[in-house]
Amino acid sequence: MSDKTSQIFNLIKHAFLDNPLAPLSISEISKKSEINWRTAERYLKILKDYGVIEEKNDTRTFYYIEDKDYFKLPIKMDDRKTLSMLYFHIKKVCLELFKKEPTKTQVYKIAWKVNKKLKLNLPVGWYLYGPCCVQIYTGEEKSELSPSEVIVSSIKEITNDYCSLSNQELQEKVYSEVDQRLYLAKEKLLKTKFENKDDLNLVLLDLIRNAPSEAVDVVTDFARASLFLGWDRTEEIFEFIWKYVALVVFKDSLSFYYGDFLDLYFDEKIDGCKKEAQLYILNLMNNRNG
Repeated sequence: MSDKTSQIFNLIKHAFLDNPLAPLSISEISKKSEINWRTAERYLKILKDYGVIEEKNDTRTFYYIEDKDYFKLPIKMDDRKTLSMLYFHIKKVCLELFKKEPTKTQVYKIAWKVNKKLKLNLPVGWYLYGPCCVQIYTGEEKSELSPSEVIVSSIKEITNDYCSLSNQELQEKVYSEVDQRLYLAKEKLLKTKFENKDDLNLVLLDLIRNAPSEAVDVVTDFARASLFLGWDRTEEIFEFIWKYVALVVFKDSLSFYYGDFLDLYFDEKIDGCKKEAQLYILNLMNNRNG
């Protein structure tokens, strides 16, 4: 790649990163990058072929794809630096207190609690196992920012509490701390040995009541199948139901940060997970005598 080509790519990338939460037209990219319209159009096509950007529904507007984030979601540059700073210091404190590196689960839960406590408004949502940061933790983060005393104090306090627990213990603690009834119902469903349908029905009703409205129909179909076939038969497909439900929850919990922009990243994935979950339920019911 020539120096000129690399320079133009970087100009276009920075045009997106100035405001990564909204699609840009060719004219907007041309203006932000200070390159002419035809050059912008040509290089956008190349970047699209490389999978660096996507076009929004053939509208000639484009949005940025971030490979190192969950679901390739972009993050504002200042927030990315803040998350990297939190990750760096969480790992540092955990090593000091427990002589070991934190797990990814521990890092995300600590970052979530610090974010919640200090109202940092970082892109942290709820996914398969509770709070999950959009920016993936690698353990190799560097800190470009100097944390405030309040942030350092909060990290130390929460790390001391959370890193003393196993991943499973920590997940359950977090669910209970905020009374996250959907996730508590999920845990109860997975950990209980149901002796009768009434006990199973109560947990399934709790799961339905607390499921996001978009997912209620699938959760209800799963509950009916579980009551009809027994939990011992439907437990094997629950991971696919939960994958769909958790994806809907993740999208909903990040709407404060991304707004309607999330549709571009999630709708196709959610639709695929929904169809997969429905297919597993249907196949199980069709093969109920097998």
